[in-house]
Amino acid sequence: MTPKHDLKNPDHIAFGTAVANAQAAVAGLSDQYIGWVNADLKRLDAAISAAQGGTDADKLRAVYDVAHDIKGQGSTFGYLLVTDIGQLLCRYVDEAIRRKKVDVDIIAAHVAALRTVVDNRIQGQAGELGAEILDTLRSAAAKSFA
Repeated sequence: MTPKHDLKNPDHIAFGTAVANAQAAVAGLSDQYIGWVNADLKRLDAAISAAQGGTDADKLRAVYDVAHDIKGQGSTFGYLLVTDIGQLLCRYVDEAIRRKKVDVDIIAAHVAALRTVVDNRIQGQAGELGAEILDTLRSAAAKSFA
């Protein structure tokens, strides 16, 4: 029986090499991520513009879909706060669809927070500042439905 962590085990070496190659590929794409997320933010602006002034579920779902894309990519490239803000925006839009009530200022606040994180290349959770941003967005979203 081969020990679990036998560094001489060809399967272990192959797996380690595959992981290292994947990490290198993601690192190589990190520079391109900023361009991708900025393109997604433009798509988000367009979806928000199309949804302005109403609670049409299909139009709001388009906002959700772009926010979901943004959320999904953030963590992959080390932008954990982008993922968290995107998740909050998705939750807000889901609730807005359910309640048939939307506050465009709340959506705008999420987008502004996303842009701040991306423009300033803030990776990780951003410590207390990141927690404060998330708390403020959560609180504003809750108040908008009160």
